[in-house]
Amino acid sequence: MAGACVGLSLALFLAWFVPAKLGWFATDRATAIARYAQAPASRFITVDGVPLHVRVEGKGPPVLLLHGSGVNLHEWDPLVERLSDRYTLIRVDWPPYGLSGPNPRGYTTAEAARLVGLMLDQLGIGPLAVVATSNGCNVALQLNADNPDRIRAMAFSMLPLERPSQTRQVDWRIRWMLAFHNAVLPDYHPRFFYTLVLQDTSHPGWTVPPYLASIMYDMANLPGAIANQQAYLKSNVVLFRTTDVGASAGLVRAPVLLQWSDEDTVISQGADASVRRFTGTQVKLIHYPGIGHWPMWETPDRFAADLGDFLDALPPPAAAP
Repeated sequence: MAGACVGLSLALFLAWFVPAKLGWFATDRATAIARYAQAPASRFITVDGVPLHVRVEGKGPPVLLLHGSGVNLHEWDPLVERLSDRYTLIRVDWPPYGLSGPNPRGYTTAEAARLVGLMLDQLGIGPLAVVATSNGCNVALQLNADNPDRIRAMAFSMLPLERPSQTRQVDWRIRWMLAFHNAVLPDYHPRFFYTLVLQDTSHPGWTVPPYLASIMYDMANLPGAIANQQAYLKSNVVLFRTTDVGASAGLVRAPVLLQWSDEDTVISQGADASVRRFTGTQVKLIHYPGIGHWPMWETPDRFAADLGDFLDALPPPAAAP
């Protein structure tokens, strides 16, 4: 009986492993575009030879939304549902994420910010507010450093001004799956892996929306996506090791909102330490007790309301000459 169970288990494993190794589970790009890039909100524009997936929705003053690493512009779906009635919300899959790319120049924070700036120029969008989370915050800060005149205000959640924590206790299943996939199946991770990542970085008891895990799964399993994402993450490690990334906060002159999730274990520096890095502007700090790395999903109503209040209090944008 035991031998039969082992044999059945091995057969089931091979029935999954062999197709995965051969790339049979890879996401079809046309299917992903049909599912996640619906017109008229979504469009594809080419910026300096790089195709970018962009969504422009709503009405009112422009606000740029920059997602974090590992996800894509759909990270902001709950916020768009709540604020598009009074703001024009511009989203982009900044390479290497989502449906944008490939980029022959490679994948770094500086390159992502350069492409985002060129995208705004191509769309004819003037000064605007920028909302960013996780590594998208670093792209936003670089965008400000490149052209501060285009920034009216900045709002950050889960702001990594130092290298993310290297001591947090990662779920053992994630560690095991990473070791396995890095060794024998580097270009594929199952859907369950992304559910685990979301659970591991959110507040205890939060039910991961299947849609969010499916987005991460589908986008990461596009051909070449995992390799490109790993290239970006490696470049980010070098950036944090060789540069005072937090110094970029001192270049900000526009008003800042910092929406800080107290349950987050990914970001290594605290809220007060983050506020102190913004030496050239005033920072409004809002704490979210019991919330993890995904406040726009974990507490969407409060997150959107606080951000809306901050944006509503800004002076009207200057009229175009």
